[in-house]
Amino acid sequence: MSKSKKYYPFVFAVVILVIVVLALNIFVKNGKHDKIAGMVYVTAIAETNPVPQRDDDDSADDPVIWIHPRIPDSSRIIGTDKMGGLAVYTLTGEELKYYPHGLMNNADLRYGFPLDNARIDIMAVTNRTSQSVDLYRIISDGSLEVIHKKKLIAEMSDEIYGLCMYQSKQSGKYFVFANSKAGEIVQWELFADSGLIDGKLVRRLKCSTQVEGMTADDENGFLFVGEEDVAVRRFNAEPDMPSGDFFIPGSSAQENEKIGFDIEGLAVYSLPGGDGYLIASSQGNDSYAIFDRKPPHNYVGSFQIIDGPYCDGAEGTDGLDVTSSMAGDMFRHGFLVVQDGSNIDSNKPAPQNFKIVSWDSIAIRFQPTLRVKTKSE
Repeated sequence: MSKSKKYYPFVFAVVILVIVVLALNIFVKNGKHDKIAGMVYVTAIAETNPVPQRDDDDSADDPVIWIHPRIPDSSRIIGTDKMGGLAVYTLTGEELKYYPHGLMNNADLRYGFPLDNARIDIMAVTNRTSQSVDLYRIISDGSLEVIHKKKLIAEMSDEIYGLCMYQSKQSGKYFVFANSKAGEIVQWELFADSGLIDGKLVRRLKCSTQVEGMTADDENGFLFVGEEDVAVRRFNAEPDMPSGDFFIPGSSAQENEKIGFDIEGLAVYSLPGGDGYLIASSQGNDSYAIFDRKPPHNYVGSFQIIDGPYCDGAEGTDGLDVTSSMAGDMFRHGFLVVQDGSNIDSNKPAPQNFKIVSWDSIAIRFQPTLRVKTKSE
């Protein structure tokens, strides 16, 4: 055998290794995601129809998940379009209804609001057209009906921005938090009035810089706020308590290399006994950070949503929502929905939409750290 022939197997092996490494690099990097040491990668199982805007518009913003009380497969995703209104989607992403009600920014919902001897599911949305919070009833088919007696007008120095809802376990009362770009936060108490819902201002809070993403943990009585260029802050959600202002350790880019400002969407994955996780959108590096729901809110890890067999990944996420509720065979332990700031369809830019990720696909990558809700729970 000639000397050159001896090297053929070696050269062939090197070529194969290089191809494999390049392929893995393309898959992990996703053409858009930068590699970050220790990052976990997942893919979406589905995506929603795009919002009815141009492909270069920053339009889709914040999703909420509504779980049907009797038919989990008939649960809905409701997404805001800050250039036009609200869209209602199936769990496979099909748009069922679009409500052109204004420049809708952030949304949240709660179940079982007492109204006229019944319990209804309600959603609150910040409307930047009217600088207000608008309230909707969620009908059994997932459609929406305006339910406010009047729009809740924001009394803040800057335009209305982020929002979340809260139900007190102490009093049973329902509340809406809204904020402005100036870091102001206001809290309204909601109440029934002549078959509709009204609200009254009960508290004000203040952050030093711009905020948007917020979520409330009903069971533990916390309000989490994303101060975009600083960290995640925690306040007491009860209006008659001291603010309890507290920075979540590991939620700033200065102390956590897997965080990239801005901090945007926040949501709680609930488990029994107040356990579970706080999920935060780390917009600056296209990732999502996981913290323990209970104090001291230890940092668990971060993941990115990359291109997969069903759709492209997600980048520059604004709002997100998560549920631990079973929603049919696809989502036995819940799922995550995130806004995609750079949607791609058939290798071309497309209007923004929302990506849907099974919680199981996240939890399995963090085993044994992340829990899922068991049947007995």
